[in-house]
Amino acid sequence: MKELRDELNASDAASNPKRFLLVCGSGQMQTEVGEDSSLNDLVYMVVDPSANQPKNANPASAVLFVKTEKSGRQDLAYCQLIHDTRSLYADQPNRRFAWGVTICATLVRVVLFENDRMISSKDMDMTTSTGLSAYVKFIVSLCFCEEHQLGYDPSMTWCSENKYWIIKCPGRTPDNDDEQPATYYARDLVFVADHLFGRHTRGFYASADPELVDQPDTFIKDAWPHAERGSEDTSRNELAILQDIVQQLEKRGIDTTDYVRPVRGGTVRLDDDNDDNTDTVLDPVAGDIEVAAAPQMGTIAEDDETDSGSLPTELAAGRGKDDEACAIDDSSRVEVIPYRVHRRLALKPIGKPLYALSSPYELIIVLADAMTAHSKILNLCGYLHRDISTNNILAIEVDGRVRGVLIDFDCAIKVGSQRRVRAERTGTPSFMSINNLRNSSVERSELDDWESLLYVVCWLGVHGISEEEQSKYQADIERKCRTDKDFKPPLYKWEYGTFEEVADSKARCLEDVGTFTSSVLDHFKTDPGYDMLNDLAFDLYQWLLFNIQLDHSYKGVAKVTNFHCRQPGTRANRNAITIEDPFVKRLEKEARDKINGDLMTTMAQFKDAATNALYNPSPN
Repeated sequence: MKELRDELNASDAASNPKRFLLVCGSGQMQTEVGEDSSLNDLVYMVVDPSANQPKNANPASAVLFVKTEKSGRQDLAYCQLIHDTRSLYADQPNRRFAWGVTICATLVRVVLFENDRMISSKDMDMTTSTGLSAYVKFIVSLCFCEEHQLGYDPSMTWCSENKYWIIKCPGRTPDNDDEQPATYYARDLVFVADHLFGRHTRGFYASADPELVDQPDTFIKDAWPHAERGSEDTSRNELAILQDIVQQLEKRGIDTTDYVRPVRGGTVRLDDDNDDNTDTVLDPVAGDIEVAAAPQMGTIAEDDETDSGSLPTELAAGRGKDDEACAIDDSSRVEVIPYRVHRRLALKPIGKPLYALSSPYELIIVLADAMTAHSKILNLCGYLHRDISTNNILAIEVDGRVRGVLIDFDCAIKVGSQRRVRAERTGTPSFMSINNLRNSSVERSELDDWESLLYVVCWLGVHGISEEEQSKYQADIERKCRTDKDFKPPLYKWEYGTFEEVADSKARCLEDVGTFTSSVLDHFKTDPGYDMLNDLAFDLYQWLLFNIQLDHSYKGVAKVTNFHCRQPGTRANRNAITIEDPFVKRLEKEARDKINGDLMTTMAQFKDAATNALYNPSPN
């Protein structure tokens, strides 16, 4: 790379391309899909010698994956391209979208990765003049086009000299809608967008003063939530939601120390005239960079328009741990692409992620505070969060003690006094409720968020809380998988497979106390404090799904079929059958209020016990 940069600087810059095509790998590459998949492959990267990126980041501007054998399988090429492109999002925080190319024998396909879809050209045959011309034109465009056309965010740049990110945050504040963007400086990327599809949420610890970049006081959130095209509706605008929540709580005299507060934010702009959104991402398809292939573009769609996709059965079986969840449909059918906007917020207080906690006692306190905030935000402000996960709860320190903060209201929705919420799939599959995963017609409620909390407790209880514990767990699992090909880790199916498969796996784990104990609780870590976390998981499970104060029709996760025999002497000529869904029954106001009350009481009791264990340990 250094040699290329030196050569570029020594020559006529006006006549040089901005980027070069380099071979970065070759040989026998093992893939995770199908049998006999060891094929001769080449990987090329389009690289910019003058680009500013952190030292260890992936330098690619785009990835070209080549299957060199004559009958190159397109599905294998797609899967490897997905795997390689995924690292671009993880390594490059300023990545908005990505280009990729597959070359199978003589057939070329150009792929544009956006938040919800892979958009692919049809085959361009390099043995024909038309196909070869289109391919060459595309490669030349990649080497000469502007950076934003490659998928980079011009409002976020890396300063190599000072080794920090320079981030422009939109100017809307709680008091002024028309302020100019403010500049923040961030060295640490706290949350990485390591998925190929979805909101691509990233988080930075930042400061408005470059001299204080190592003493950050602001959290910068960068994400691509869904929005209504051309609508002024703020009901799904996180900035407006957070401002409304804080105002309503403060009017009631409630201390908002444990609540996330917006400093400024809004929609990211590419320039003075253009907001960054799905339309600007797709603009290169209609522009010079892809003019040759644009007429042939079709979409390779996910199963759903949600923030996490799923693999079809024939590919899921061979998917590796790091492969992105998406469905590959090679029919090139044109789909309606969901509309998203690129939003950036500056938030306070600054918190640390759950994996930075030092004990299960701290975790229990943080989760209890987060659910207390969840309850107040719902009951006093009328917003349902709908995305409880390990990434959306942070820990802060107040007066020397740990506290919890609920963050990320991208999926929150105003529910009103009746709390009726339309059925809509949102969230992270590992923590989504069963009804959410199944996209059922049952309305979403706070009970779905409590179910998500149960999965958070179980997930961390099995995998460990700290990064060190999770790394050790992962190493143990990989070692067992190498020695036993049939081994499947606990909760494996909560993470991999289609939405229905994940839902079915959770339903099997939760079907009764014995199964929940053997499939989940028995796999909790046994280090100090995890026994209390285990007890918390059991109590949440009991009060949520098998509440002893409700009759059998309110319990469990499976529908119950009741047969009512015809009474002798009646005119009915057949037996009656009724089907009761416990998820629907639990939504009845009296039952829902009872379950909520029991769950909040449980969290308060465990918080008290954890606080005593952490700050007032017994002499023993």
